[in-house]
Amino acid sequence: MVDTANNSGSAKRKSAVLGLLALLFVGADLLALFTYLGHRSYLVSPVWIFLSVYAALFVLYVYAAGRLVPALPPKYDRITVGIILAFALAFRIIVLPAPPSLSTDIYRYVWDGRLSNHRINPYRWAPNASMLRWLRDENWDRMEYKAYQTIYMPTSQFIFAGEYAAFKENLTGYKAVYTCFDLGIILLMGSLLASTGRRLTLMVWYAWCPLPVVEVSLTGHQDVVGVFFLLLAFVLAARNKPPEAIALALTAAALTKGFALMLMPVFALMYGRRFVITSAIALVYLSMPILVYLPDFLHGMQQYLDTVHVNSSLFSLLDSGMRHVTKYHAAIVEKLSDVAILAIVYWSARTKPRDLQDLMRRCFVVLAVILLVVPTLFPWYLSWVLPFMPLLGRRISWAFVLLTGLVAFLYTFYISLSVLWWAPVLEYVPFYLVLAWELYLWKKRDTDERRLDIKSVSLVPSLPKQGEAPMQTIS
Repeated sequence: MVDTANNSGSAKRKSAVLGLLALLFVGADLLALFTYLGHRSYLVSPVWIFLSVYAALFVLYVYAAGRLVPALPPKYDRITVGIILAFALAFRIIVLPAPPSLSTDIYRYVWDGRLSNHRINPYRWAPNASMLRWLRDENWDRMEYKAYQTIYMPTSQFIFAGEYAAFKENLTGYKAVYTCFDLGIILLMGSLLASTGRRLTLMVWYAWCPLPVVEVSLTGHQDVVGVFFLLLAFVLAARNKPPEAIALALTAAALTKGFALMLMPVFALMYGRRFVITSAIALVYLSMPILVYLPDFLHGMQQYLDTVHVNSSLFSLLDSGMRHVTKYHAAIVEKLSDVAILAIVYWSARTKPRDLQDLMRRCFVVLAVILLVVPTLFPWYLSWVLPFMPLLGRRISWAFVLLTGLVAFLYTFYISLSVLWWAPVLEYVPFYLVLAWELYLWKKRDTDERRLDIKSVSLVPSLPKQGEAPMQTIS
């Protein structure tokens, strides 16, 4: 009997060791692929090389996060978390020096930061304004949308100003700052996983995902700043910090990207008057740079929204259908998009969330719907929903995990410098099929649980009325 137990324990240890070794090998493979990307000077020429490498990265990531990590026993979680964090750091460091060839956004960050450091409000003039000619340089030449006033919010502008003061035109420094925020997201996820009683190893779903490594550390997108402050708001809530602290964190997120503004109502319902007063004051005070040039900011934002329609999902589908019905198709679809966003915001705040888990679930749904109905969905926008994957429900949403891989089809634009008709089909059809299946399973499970609850209640004998004989049970 003792020998059997020893053999069983030895087999489990051997299986765990093999699992850890397999995880190390997959991590090394991922690191090798990221190293290759980091050493290519121009990722979109030819773009099929980038797409092939990204596909390999995604497959290895899903295998590690969906197969290897869950199979490891909980007693090895500390070692597993150490491996996950070590490779997550290595992935990001190895691509930092790479030129941001997938996007030109970082050049606008440099420009806005330069204006702030020269005591010029970035919202006042577009980059092609004649009075700013003396500030032009090579980075100005690489920048897109020179005729538009900046659309970046105050939190982003504070970061840009600090980055320019520290790094000037050194793009690696900018990317290092965003990488620090990205690593901070992983740590905040660890805190939330611990507070909700989940295994810390689930952070692998974000830490090893190719999307933030490519779009943040390699390309240098700043959305992770807002995501960091959003998760910080959840962590502060989990630790029962004052509503004022939660309000400041969420306000910082909202003033990075307007997405988070749509989460204000449900937070306000959850945390009451103190949250509302603090967030209102913070929004007004921190938005002063915009408010003094509000017409200019709104003009730039309207220019961007009217002309930049890239990789949209439901918006593009509706617009294509309405195009044959009316010449006002774009305006109608924009209004329908606004209605959908307002409807989901109303849904999120119609009742007070039961707990932090319910609050996070509602925020995820709001952000997911916004991403699916807006006219533009760049890959880095998905960083707003990716951290929620291991934090909600019994299982992750495979549909949104899949979308973080399929969204790379956006870069097929560089094959012929036009949108290929089959690219959005390959991107969105699998996503919506998996999403529909997940919604079906969720509804079925919810119905089964309700039936079980009703059945369990019906099996409890009711108390006899006064004067009635007790009901006899059959033994």
